[in-house]
Amino acid sequence: MKRIARLFDTGVLIVLRITMALGISAAVVVLVLLVIRELGQSWSQIDSIAELQRAVQSLFAGVLLVVLGLELMDTLRNYFIEHRLRVEFLISVALIAVARHVIQLDYEHTAPWLVASVALLILSLAASYIGVRVLVEGRVPPPGDPS
Repeated sequence: MKRIARLFDTGVLIVLRITMALGISAAVVVLVLLVIRELGQSWSQIDSIAELQRAVQSLFAGVLLVVLGLELMDTLRNYFIEHRLRVEFLISVALIAVARHVIQLDYEHTAPWLVASVALLILSLAASYIGVRVLVEGRVPPPGDPS
């Protein structure tokens, strides 16, 4: 029964990795095509800092979306190898996702409470990441563990 569960686990992880790889590849192709299209159209029409900022924010958000997919792939890869989820990988994925939204915020029209909430969320995630890293690196390995 344990062998069947492990085979099922492995099969699901392989399907998820293939799905993520296809999704990330498609996202990269679409992002590149959008940038090329925008370079020909919109970039020549940018005549203010605000318009440039919107264009660059969109580009950065697209890049971070691809990086988010890569981090999720890395999380799946580590789960596939270790058969356990590492909390620091999940927190780093959450940090990237929040950073993507921070880049897209329109600070002139966003309510101050929302900006403060996002700042608190980032602070909490960063503190959690540091705390987990300290716990992981600072722990004493069990006897006989070479790491």
